[in-house]
Amino acid sequence: MNNVEVQTTPFGEGLYPFLSKPDVQFNSEGIYQVKLKVKKAEAQKDIKIINDVIASEIAKEHKAKPGNTGLLKRASLPYVIEGDDVTFKFKTKFKPILVDANTKPIPEDKNIWGGSIMRVNYKPVGYNVASTGIGCTLRLISCQITKLVEGSSATKGFSIVGEGQ
Repeated sequence: MNNVEVQTTPFGEGLYPFLSKPDVQFNSEGIYQVKLKVKKAEAQKDIKIINDVIASEIAKEHKAKPGNTGLLKRASLPYVIEGDDVTFKFKTKFKPILVDANTKPIPEDKNIWGGSIMRVNYKPVGYNVASTGIGCTLRLISCQITKLVEGSSATKGFSIVGEGQ
């Protein structure tokens, strides 16, 4: 199951995107990442793909250790279901390809903010690591952004108000 093809999500809302520049808070080399919130009904195909990759890793573990019938350690899922929405977590060490609705490259100087509407090309990769368990990571490859929310100032959203308000 490690040879799963590249997948494309439905369109959703990008949350906490680090697509223009990498996030270096916990990794000095930097990680490009985005969370994508999509409607639960539209997310079923991707959830099935992820669960199938994890099931394949579990089957490999059972085949490698046939006598081991105990509970296997499971890593956190790369998605969270919240009501009618599913939020997927994508990441990569490499700068993803970013294109607009017409598949034209998004200029390097654009700063992609949360709230942008996009879809993601990703590769699901299963893993089995003693410290974290069996799981699946979603390797970010590229994003198509149809509604770009851009910003550069921490004061965005504020308006001028009178004194004492």
